Amino acid sequence: MNFAVIGSPIEHTLSPAIHYANFNSLNLDDTYRALHITPEDLNHMKDVIKQYDLNGFNVTIPHKEAIMDHLDFIDQRAIEVNAVNTVLIKDDKLYGYNTDVTGYKQAYTDRFGSRKRNILILGAGGASKAVYRAHNELGDDITIYARREASFETFTDQNFDKLSSLQNLKKFDVIINTTPIGLKNEDLYDVMSLSRENITEKTIGIDLIYNPEKTPFLYAFEEANAMNGLSMLVNQAIHAFEIWYDDEYEGDYDAVYAALNKKFGGGVK
Repeated sequence: MNFAVIGSPIEHTLSPAIHYANFNSLNLDDTYRALHITPEDLNHMKDVIKQYDLNGFNVTIPHKEAIMDHLDFIDQRAIEVNAVNTVLIKDDKLYGYNTDVTGYKQAYTDRFGSRKRNILILGAGGASKAVYRAHNELGDDITIYARREASFETFTDQNFDKLSSLQNLKKFDVIINTTPIGLKNEDLYDVMSLSRENITEKTIGIDLIYNPEKTPFLYAFEEANAMNGLSMLVNQAIHAFEIWYDDEYEGDYDAVYAALNKKFGGGVK
């Protein structure tokens, strides 16, 4: 079977490394390629699918919302976060899913459990919606920070408190960065005027960024309470694989992490 990830830019994606590690472990002779697809190219996705004889594909920035206009069926979870990151091709029809939600939820609960907590989500973009959906499913009390009030209007479900300033915050059990701040080692505390005094030795800090492995944001948290976005990335990829194969196979997480350790020289998970 043949799979791909589409996005723009796409050069630095880890998806091929993740999927090939999984394929090789399961003795599957599948292919997975990274395809640079511009927004204009989306109108010709059926030609791309035919060219590479695709059975499914992942979707990354900037296409997770726009791809929805080209699908025949969209799963309810993807509808609620208004984003698709996984497409199954079956009988010439395109089925859209969102495994960012389940990928994040598994990463979070595997590491920190599922008891009810007070959550602060920084950012209100597409990644924020996936994180919000996961914590809403867990029954958490959720607050979302966005600099622009209009950002909140893009949420189909608004069962959360809204913040447009991070001054005089109450204490939160979990603080999650869903923004790109930190990709270039920017200090989120300075950029967002977030006081480190809001963080205690028990506060959980999560950054969806995984490269760098530890952003300036995460350094404020105790090591045991800090998590980057790599496990979410791996989980969403494995969940996509299991959708493509209709749960005929279970993904091999150990093989994927072993391959990533080799790629990054150890220290992964």
